[in-house]
Amino acid sequence: MRWVLNIASNYLRVVVGILVMFFLIPYMVSRLGMDLFGLWTLIFAVVGLFGLLDLGFATAAMKYVAELTASGDRAGRNQILSTLLVVYGVLGLICILAVALLVAPVALWLGLGPAQAETFTHALWLLGVVVAINLPASLVKAILIGGGHMHLVNALELILTLLNAALIVILLESGMGLMGLAIATATTMLLGPLALLPLAIRLTPGLAVSPRQFAPAKVRELLGFSVYFFIANIAVLIILRMDPVVIKAFLPLTAVAIYAIGAKIAEYTYLLNKQFSNALMPLISQSKGAGDTAMVRRVLLDGTRFLLAIAVPFIGLLLFYSEPFILIWMGDEFAEAVPILRILLVAMLLACVQLNAANVLGMTGKHRFVAFAMAGSALLNLALSILLVQSFGLIGIAFGTLIATLVIELTLVVPRACRDQGVSPLVFARRAIWPTLPALLPALATAWLLAQWQPVTGFHWLFIEGALSALVYFTLFYWSGLDAAERALISDKVRALLRPAP
Repeated sequence: MRWVLNIASNYLRVVVGILVMFFLIPYMVSRLGMDLFGLWTLIFAVVGLFGLLDLGFATAAMKYVAELTASGDRAGRNQILSTLLVVYGVLGLICILAVALLVAPVALWLGLGPAQAETFTHALWLLGVVVAINLPASLVKAILIGGGHMHLVNALELILTLLNAALIVILLESGMGLMGLAIATATTMLLGPLALLPLAIRLTPGLAVSPRQFAPAKVRELLGFSVYFFIANIAVLIILRMDPVVIKAFLPLTAVAIYAIGAKIAEYTYLLNKQFSNALMPLISQSKGAGDTAMVRRVLLDGTRFLLAIAVPFIGLLLFYSEPFILIWMGDEFAEAVPILRILLVAMLLACVQLNAANVLGMTGKHRFVAFAMAGSALLNLALSILLVQSFGLIGIAFGTLIATLVIELTLVVPRACRDQGVSPLVFARRAIWPTLPALLPALATAWLLAQWQPVTGFHWLFIEGALSALVYFTLFYWSGLDAAERALISDKVRALLRPAP
C-alpha cells in the first residue's frame, strides 16, 4: 500500500508545483519586468550547474539505504551514510570554491550591466552557499526515501513549494526585487533538510552517522554506481538549464524571459507524463529479478501505450491551445513564446515515447547505455542550440532540442530496448504507438469546432473546451486503443467502484 501512497504523493507534488508556477510566474514578471525575470532565469540556470557536484551520489545513497535497510544491515547502512557525509562535506567546500572562482568571470562573460552584475553576484553567492550546505544535508532525504517514506518527503516538498510562493509574494511586495526571490528560495532550500531530520531519526532504527566511520573503499564502491547517474544528471542539467545561458550569450535578457515561458510549460508537461513511467520502474526491477521477461516486455509495449494515451491528448490539445494559453496567461508581450512552445511540445511528445524504453534498459542492467545516450542527446542539443541561435534566434534553440530528441533518444534508445526484449521496431510502433493516434484527430476536430462556436477568451473556456475534447479522445481510445480483455477489466473496476457498500 505504501508504494501506492508514494506514487500518488509524487503526482500531487508535481501537480501542485505546476499550479503554483501558473499563478506565480505572471506575478513575478509583473513585479520584476522581463529583464529581471530573464536574469532570475539565468541565475537559476547557473545555480543548477553547481548541483552537478552531487556526482550522482544522491541516487546511490537511496539505492544502498533501501537495500541495506531491507537486509537489516544497520552497520553497513550507517557506514555508507557516514562515508557519504564526509564526501559531501568535501564537495560542499569545492562548491563554495567554485562560486568564488566563477561568479565574477561568468557575470563578465554574460555581458551584464553594473547593476545587473551586482545582483547576479549577490544572488549567486547566496544560493551557491546554500547548495554547498545542502549537499551533506541531502542525506536526510536519501535516508527517508531509501527507507520507503517517499510520501513524507513529497508532503514536505509540497508544503515548501507553497511556502516558497508565499515568501516570494511577501518579499516582492516589500520591494526586495530579485534578491527577494533568492532569499525565498534559499530559505526553503535550507528548511527542507531541517524539517526532515527529526523524521529520519525517528523512522530509522539504529541510525548512527559519524565521520569516524568513513571508509575509503566505500567511496570506490559508490562511485562505481553513481558515475552513470552523474552522467545522466549532467545531461538533464544541460537540457533544462543551459539554454538560458546560450540565449544570453547571443541575445538580450528579454529573450531569456520569453524562452523561459515556453520551456517551463514544456518541462512540466514532460515531468507530469514521466510520473507514470517512474511508477513502473519497481515492476521492471522485480520482474527482472524474478526472470519474468514477459512482464518486462509488457511494460515496454503496453506500458508505453498507456503512457502515450495520456501524453498524446494532453500534448496534442496543448499544441492546439498554445496561442490562447500563453496570451491569456502572460499577455501579448510573450506572443513570441507560442512557436517556441509548440516546437518544444513536439520534442516532449517524442521524449515520452522513449520513457518506458529507457527505464526498461536502465532497470535491466543497461544503465550505462542510457546514461551515455542521454549525454549524447544533451551535447547534441547544446551544440545545435549554439549553432542555430545565431541564425534563427529562439526558434533555433527550440529546434536544437527537437532534433537532438529525435536523433538520439528516439532512434537509439527505443530500438535498443526493442532489440533487448525481442521486439521489432515495427511491432513496437504497431502495438505501443499507433493505437493512441486515431482518437487524436476527432479530439482536435472537436476542439476546432468548439473554438469556432466560442473563441477561447478566458481560462474557463479553455478548460471547458479542452475537457470536452479530451473526453472525445478517451471515449474513442477506449474502443479503438484497448482490446476486449482490457475493456472488460476497466468495466469491472468501474462497476466495483459504483457498487454500493454492503
